[in-house]
Amino acid sequence: MNLYFRLIRVLVMCLFASRAGVLQGSRIRYRAWPFDCDINLHLTNARYFALCDLARTYYLGQVGVLLRMVRRNWLPVVQSQVISYIKPINPLQRFEVTTELSHWDEKYWYVVHKFFVKDQLCAVLQVRGVIINGRKVIPMSDVVALTGEDTASPPRSQSIEHWQDLLESKKSL
Repeated sequence: MNLYFRLIRVLVMCLFASRAGVLQGSRIRYRAWPFDCDINLHLTNARYFALCDLARTYYLGQVGVLLRMVRRNWLPVVQSQVISYIKPINPLQRFEVTTELSHWDEKYWYVVHKFFVKDQLCAVLQVRGVIINGRKVIPMSDVVALTGEDTASPPRSQSIEHWQDLLESKKSL
């Protein structure tokens, strides 16, 4: 239930958020409530993914495409995710999640989320996804065009290249 309240909070924040560029990224703050934590008394693994969903929603609001995508029935869909846990986030701790669109091609978008407590990096999550309308994949060039920016994708990082190779190798398992 708490994620519904957080979703409402994020949507309201989108209404008042300052506009950000596609490559500028965004930051959102949370607190680790006791119901976000597991029996080890730190943020439970699944909550990282859920909070990143909300952080991406906020990012889309900040870059000015969230409402435009909703009007077109375009939905962001996660295709793959990988996370590295570095340091636990404890109950009642405040933390920040950064969201950065690191690369895109005609089909996929790649986002990197980082979790920080103060200046301490706690987790890094990489996401690959697509934008769909029904069963049709929307080209990322169409999505970026909604921002009004004439922006090209940054070059693929070595990390994304390795991840793409890993994803391709998994198809043959």
